[in-house]
Amino acid sequence: MTYAEDVGTPDTTARCIALVQEHRGHGVSTAAYYLARALVAQRLRVLLVDLTGRGRQVLPYAPVKNLVFWAPPLARPQDIAPALERARLETAGRCDVILLDIDAALLERVGGFALGIAYVAVVTEATVAGQQAAERVAERLGEHAPSYQRIGVIFSRVDAPTAEDLPEQTERKQVSVLGYYPADYLLAGGDAYSLKGNEPAAPHDTYLYALVRIAQRLIRLVPLHRLTTTTPVVADRVGAARDAGDQSTL
Repeated sequence: MTYAEDVGTPDTTARCIALVQEHRGHGVSTAAYYLARALVAQRLRVLLVDLTGRGRQVLPYAPVKNLVFWAPPLARPQDIAPALERARLETAGRCDVILLDIDAALLERVGGFALGIAYVAVVTEATVAGQQAAERVAERLGEHAPSYQRIGVIFSRVDAPTAEDLPEQTERKQVSVLGYYPADYLLAGGDAYSLKGNEPAAPHDTYLYALVRIAQRLIRLVPLHRLTTTTPVVADRVGAARDAGDQSTL
C-alpha cells in the first residue's frame, strides 16, 4: 500500500519527510537544505519547511529552481497542523516532496505521523548512545519492532574511519540506518558550527555525495517520485519572499 492510499489522499499529494534530532548540534538545518538540493537533482520538486527557526541562518541566498524554502511564523504548536495542511493545498500538483526540519520533541507533541508524515529520519551521533536516542524517538512516535518501516537513522559528523564500521541497523531495536554525512566546517554560519558571521560556503564534495546517497535511499524507501502534474515550483517566489522580508510566503 502506498502512502497516498494509506491516508486516503490522491497521488497528487506531496510526500512529507521529517528530518528530526533529539538534541541540537548535528547540523540538521544545513543538512536539510543540501538534502533538499539532492532531491531536486533527482528531478523532484521540494518544499523545505523550517520549523526550528534556524534554517534562515544557514541557507545560501541563491535561489534553486524547484526548491522553495518556507519558514512560517508559528507561535504555538497547535498552529503546525493547519500550516502543513495549507502547504499541501497551496503546492498541490507543483511539489513532490515536503521536507520538514523540526525538532523531535515538537514533532512528538503535535502528533507525529498523524500530521501526514510519510517518513521520519532521525539524525544522531554515530555512537551507542546516539543509536539509543534514535530508538527512543521511534518509540515515542509510535513506531515499534519488528517493522520500523516509517523511520530511519542518519548519523551526523562521521569521519572516514568511523564510516567504514557503521552498522546497517541500530543495535537494540534494528532501526534501519539510512546513511551518514561528515562534518564540513566550510559550512560556517549556523548555530551548529563554530565559525560565525560569514556567508554560507559551498561544502566539500564528500559532504554533498553523502547527502546524495541519503536522498537516493529515501527515494527508494518512502518511495518518492515526480507527480503527474508538470507545473514547476518556481524558485523566483523564494527571491520575492526574501525581498519582501516575508519567509511565510509559499
